[in-house]
Amino acid sequence: MNRSLILQLKRSVFILTFVLMLLAMCWQTTMHLIDYFQGKYGYEYGCVNELLVNYEGGFVRRGLFGELLFLARSVIPFSVVDAVVVLYYLGFALLAVLLVRLFRRNGWSLYLLPFPICLYVYLCDPYFLVGRRDCWLLLMAYLCYYLYYKYIASGRNVYRGLCVIAQLLALLLHEASLFFIFPIIYFHDMNRQYKLTGGLNISKAFFRALAHWWPVLALLAILMLYHGDNIITRGFWLSWAPYFDVTEELITDSYISRTLVCSFGDNMTMAIWPATWMGYLVWKIPVWPFNLYLFSCTYYLVTRFSTIHLGGQQQKDVDKVQLSSIVLLLFCSMFVFMSFVSCDWGRDFPYWVISSFMFFHFFRFSDCFPTFLIKLSEKLQSWIDESSFLSSQWGYYILLITLPFGFMGASLSGMFPFIPLTLKHILMGQPVAL
Repeated sequence: MNRSLILQLKRSVFILTFVLMLLAMCWQTTMHLIDYFQGKYGYEYGCVNELLVNYEGGFVRRGLFGELLFLARSVIPFSVVDAVVVLYYLGFALLAVLLVRLFRRNGWSLYLLPFPICLYVYLCDPYFLVGRRDCWLLLMAYLCYYLYYKYIASGRNVYRGLCVIAQLLALLLHEASLFFIFPIIYFHDMNRQYKLTGGLNISKAFFRALAHWWPVLALLAILMLYHGDNIITRGFWLSWAPYFDVTEELITDSYISRTLVCSFGDNMTMAIWPATWMGYLVWKIPVWPFNLYLFSCTYYLVTRFSTIHLGGQQQKDVDKVQLSSIVLLLFCSMFVFMSFVSCDWGRDFPYWVISSFMFFHFFRFSDCFPTFLIKLSEKLQSWIDESSFLSSQWGYYILLITLPFGFMGASLSGMFPFIPLTLKHILMGQPVAL
């Protein structure tokens, strides 16, 4: 077959795949909008009542969004459900625009953009609101990275102070933000301090960085103490009584009510490492190979995303070792979160992937990453380069389309596309409900 024809066929297949990913995201959004206009989003809906937590019943984790919404509603009359839906889609739209600008500024192929965005499509229930508050957390992550970058570039402590404030606000929105914002900033700053001392005193660098960012850890400790209880839950629900009908069922049985009364220990029981890695699907098919493929495949797809060259735009070269160091550093903190705290990997992988691109945008030329991560990245990337399959466009394409099968054993609210979801239910002997 003519070589030019093969190249054209390959290009067409790749483009079709990414277009289908984008269409899948549009389809999911359309289903959400249909549900919304049909009135299916009520206050009992988990994604709605999740944003109603406020401080009227006492200080509690995840209460900032709801408190701002409550204060606005006390001044301006509006439908609370409509406001929550608008906030969700506004966050998603802002994140999408931000990523488009990020890719264009760095000369990265826009054909690859659906991959980080469509992780939501891959990982979330097709009838779940897009990303819940996760898009806002990722926007806050970008703001924190930007302020930290300005602090490093200018040396002005005002930017460090603003970065601390931004991290505190992100924590008040959701404590999960700590794991993909604080660790990478802290360890980058610690390595910067270590280099400033001539590489002679790691303990001094550790405490210097801790002195810069300790308020974030202090707030996390406070949020762990004030995780919520039945009294606080009843208090915040009753504060909304003047604006809509608050039933006893909402107070006791709603998603957010059950979430707030869960302690840190309860979360660990649901997400503890043996449960997510050492279980079985059916017929003694273990879970851990699926999880291992999932993490490995995601690392490869993110660090080698410049492998695909499509369209007339020439994609700029990417420092794969530097990107790999960032991905691995974020993985170290996110893996702890996913293994011991989080019970829904469907939200954690977008945190990991998208925040990696964001941090790489600001620090792709930085030399303040741990030496062992750089050496490990060099070995991993060298091994990939030596593999004719992994270093090829077809290899990238095949791993991209098989990524969803890695989630067969993961803890998720849902999964997309339907084939692996259906297969998982068949193996588990469960009915398929979409």
